[in-house]
Amino acid sequence: MGKASSSKKVARAAGIGGGRTSRGKAPVLWYTSLVVILLAGIGLTAFSRDQRLEELGSPDSTEEPRAGKSHWHVALGIRVCDRWLDRIQGEADLRGIHSHSDGLIHIEPLVAAAAGRRATFERYAETVKGELAASRFAWPEGDSKKKVAHETGEKCGEQEADVKTFYNGEVHEGDPSDVRLTDGGKLVLAFVPKGTTYEQIGDPPSTSELAKQNAPNPAEAAKQPQSQAVDPAAGAGPADPTVSAVPGAPAPSGAPAPSVAPETSPETSPETSTETSTASTAAPPASPPSSDPG
Repeated sequence: MGKASSSKKVARAAGIGGGRTSRGKAPVLWYTSLVVILLAGIGLTAFSRDQRLEELGSPDSTEEPRAGKSHWHVALGIRVCDRWLDRIQGEADLRGIHSHSDGLIHIEPLVAAAAGRRATFERYAETVKGELAASRFAWPEGDSKKKVAHETGEKCGEQEADVKTFYNGEVHEGDPSDVRLTDGGKLVLAFVPKGTTYEQIGDPPSTSELAKQNAPNPAEAAKQPQSQAVDPAAGAGPADPTVSAVPGAPAPSGAPAPSVAPETSPETSPETSTETSTASTAAPPASPPSSDPG
C-alpha cells in the first residue's frame, strides 16, 4: 500500500513538471545569454584570425618583411678559426630568402612561410641545406658540394673553440636558427677560440655589398631630368649686390650691356643712394622777380 501511494505521488509530480509555474513566460535570460556567447565567439574568431595573419606573414599582414612587397639584405659571414668560408655560388629558392653569390642574404618573401617573423636565419639555412644548432653547425662552401662542420669543444689549432653567433655586433645566445633577419643586418656564424669577441673577428666580408644595394641604379638615374646650368651672363643681376647697373658703363666681355630700368631698383647701392640724397638737398632754383606796383 505504501509503495503504490509513493508511485502515484511520483507520477503526479512528473505530470505536473513545473509547467504550471512557467507556462506563458518567455525565457528571456536564456536567450540573452545565448546572444552574448554568440557575439563573444564572433569577436574572438576575428581577433584570432588577425593574429594568425600576422604570425603567418600573409599578404594581408602589416608585419615586415611582407610577402611580395619587401626586399631586404643581410651581410652574412661564416668564420672558421682564422678564415672566412667561400661564398655559396648558387642555390634553388622557392620561398624568397636566398643569395646571388654576393655573400648577402636577400629577403624578398614569396610565400607567407618566409615573411614577417618567419623571415629567420633558419629559412635561409633550409634554402642552402645548412644545419644549425646552438653548439654546432654544418655549412656548405663555394659550389656547395661539401660542408664544413664544427661543434663546441673542438679545437682551432691548439686552442679549444666554441660555436658562436653574432648579429649586428651582439652575441646571440642559443640556436642561431632563431635569428630574425632585418634590413641592413650583419650576421656572423663562427667557430672560433674561446673568448673571441666580435671586434676581433670584424664585419662579414660582404658588408661592402650592402652599400651597393642601396646605391641608385645608373639606368634609373639617367632617366631623371638634368638640372640646367645658369648662364652668369644671362642672370637677373650682378653677382655682387652692392654693384648697380650704371648707364654708359661698358658691359663685361662676352656679355650684353645691361639695360637700365626706368625706376630706381630697391637694391640700389650705397654710392647711388648718396648721390641721390646729395641731389635732393641742392639749393632750389631762384624764384622769378615779383612785379613792384610802385
